[in-house]
Amino acid sequence: MDTGVAFGKVFATAVDDLGLLMIFLLVGVLALRVCKPLKKLYLPAGLIGGAVALIMGPQVLGIIEIPSTWSGMATPMINIVLTTTIFGTAINRDKLKKYAGAIDLVFLTYFAQMLVGTAVGIGLSQIWKNMPYAWGMMAIYTYWGGHGAATTAGTLFEEMGNSGMLSLGIIMATLGLIIAMVAGMVWVNIGVRRGWAGFIDKSTDNKEDAPILLTGDQRKPIGFTTISSDVVNSLAFQLALVLLCMFVGKVLFTTLAKVPIAPFALVMSKIPALLYGIVGAFIVWFILRKTHTDGYADVKTIKNIGGVALEICVCSATATLDLELFASYLAPILLHMVCIILLMCFICMFLLRRWLKKDWFELALMAFGQGHGSTPSGLALARCVDPNSKSYAWEAFGMAIGVATPFTSLFAAVLPAVAMQSQWIIVGLGAIVTVVCLLFGEFVIRRQS
Repeated sequence: MDTGVAFGKVFATAVDDLGLLMIFLLVGVLALRVCKPLKKLYLPAGLIGGAVALIMGPQVLGIIEIPSTWSGMATPMINIVLTTTIFGTAINRDKLKKYAGAIDLVFLTYFAQMLVGTAVGIGLSQIWKNMPYAWGMMAIYTYWGGHGAATTAGTLFEEMGNSGMLSLGIIMATLGLIIAMVAGMVWVNIGVRRGWAGFIDKSTDNKEDAPILLTGDQRKPIGFTTISSDVVNSLAFQLALVLLCMFVGKVLFTTLAKVPIAPFALVMSKIPALLYGIVGAFIVWFILRKTHTDGYADVKTIKNIGGVALEICVCSATATLDLELFASYLAPILLHMVCIILLMCFICMFLLRRWLKKDWFELALMAFGQGHGSTPSGLALARCVDPNSKSYAWEAFGMAIGVATPFTSLFAAVLPAVAMQSQWIIVGLGAIVTVVCLLFGEFVIRRQS
């Protein structure tokens, strides 16, 4: 067969299969438009569309055939997502000091979930012997990280031969989103009744039914042109920067794997491909900033490229879930989730209240929602008690997430490989950083507030 024809068929298949996936993404948008309960749970359209495809597929109704390519979309899409998270990263020393409490809170919830989630998973695996290895540490990728991190880690685990982790991740992340809003609204009501909410405006209408279609001033640009259209399309240029980062990372690690030092070369050869884009992005972004050419990169557009890849990833991963796996793992997942809920309640509603005197409840709601489902979940909970964004918690939480994101993105690509060597390394790392964060909160943040 002619090589050109073969490649043509490959691309035609990719376009057809991706086109069908996008149809279900639109189905998810339509479902959110007509079904308000779904919207109030902040479930993403990709998740809903993927669930519809799953139900219509061969595992349930058998109405449609799920393309085989869908199960392979996660890895390349997550490569793009992780690469785009690095652009725009800049840590300001003054803001680090000002928002140290929020930063400490975010890292504490992450590493405490790593510790408790992994340890509880090890314990439950003694009862449910068929659970995937190291499944408990998925807490930081599902409850704390959401569907994007869940898909990243799940994909990497599966590439290392740990089957079932991708489906497990999607299931846990979905349950986490639901819990974030249900349990979060319970805390909202408790806080209002106890007088913890200092910025609530009872005269302001609840805007949880905000429209999906934005009009007028609600519409925001998804990016800006940074280069003349006579030279190249601006979106194509930003995509080229993203792909350049992935290429740089790949060349770097494949070159290091050829170094004539056997142990070093062996380690480099085993570096996960998901790490290529992150390392490449650090290098490219550093060079752009040092040469004062970072103006060519439009961070907003690049983040939106990552957003597109994430939508594709979540929708395809949901549509290819293993339902038999879900039925088998439901009981241990629920027990595991209860432990994470209790942990987050203790950190956010007891420790943070002890450490901070000002605007602690708004920040606690943000961390609680984010630590169970996603950042939008946390912001939605905080908006219930601070609808006009008057508390310092908004900027503090944004700064904290900005500081944490490069680290958590890197951990999503690195820690699964570490866990495959030993889960106890993950438990130890989680314990060490958790203790440091607790001591910092108790003896630094509490005295400063």
